[in-house]
Amino acid sequence: MQKVIVITGPTAVGKTKLSIEIAKRLHTDIINTDAYQVYRKMDIGTAKPTMREQNLVKHHFIDIIDPKDEFSVYDFQKKVRILINKMQKDNKIPLLVGGSGLYIDAVIKNYHFDEEKRIDAKFDDISNETLYQMLVDLDKSAAEKIHPNNRKRLIRAIELAQSPISKDSRSQNKDFYYDTLLIFLNDNRDALYERINQRVDQMISDGLIEEVKAIQINHFSRTSKVAIGYKEIISYLNGDLTKEEAIALIKKNSRHYAKRQFTWFKNKTAATIVNIDTEHFDKTIDEVENLIKNFLS
Repeated sequence: MQKVIVITGPTAVGKTKLSIEIAKRLHTDIINTDAYQVYRKMDIGTAKPTMREQNLVKHHFIDIIDPKDEFSVYDFQKKVRILINKMQKDNKIPLLVGGSGLYIDAVIKNYHFDEEKRIDAKFDDISNETLYQMLVDLDKSAAEKIHPNNRKRLIRAIELAQSPISKDSRSQNKDFYYDTLLIFLNDNRDALYERINQRVDQMISDGLIEEVKAIQINHFSRTSKVAIGYKEIISYLNGDLTKEEAIALIKKNSRHYAKRQFTWFKNKTAATIVNIDTEHFDKTIDEVENLIKNFLS
């Protein structure tokens, strides 16, 4: 099997800084696995690597489509696997970096997609009662586990039931497509949450609201407008939230996302957990490099 390396972890843990140093030591490129950094102009809210950072190491799958365009996990899987084959022919070890669990899994595991089930579901104008009935029709057993008024879980369950990932594929998702070393960067939860809050404040200071205005609300696609940081600012600009409420919600949603990221990789993937040392970050880099050397040898 072909070997690939994945560096992942919760938002704001330090993936970008560490992965750049690792890529330099390995003389390889970085394959972005953040679901929203693929969009042009969505720079601040996605914590996209700066141009200086991108100039240090070549990054793939950053700024490849416009926010108005759709981009699915199926599209991502196809394109990344082509790139992995090319990199290995060039004697470069593929280094996947990002925090989007489904995107990572779609590449490194045996996920098979049914193109005829590609969906473009819009739920904004659908009542909870109708959503619940939709889920009953799609997956009755899943509906029995969710309260009819839990709108968020209803939508996630409907999207999963309508997912282009086949049910057979989901049941076999422990089978790896590549020989994979998956490294999960971890940090003290309180310290991480504080760093997330500070990052959001910095994003607002750096011009996140102006970034959303520049793209224009009606120029976001179904897949791009749900990105954390953007959906809340869109609600603010639409008058549904105050500025303060939007900022607080971005922080809350980012913290919840970090928690889900840890749960995803802990429960679904055999990840090697590396606890970062923020005061002596070079030690963390050395630890990751040694893990990779052992894996490659």
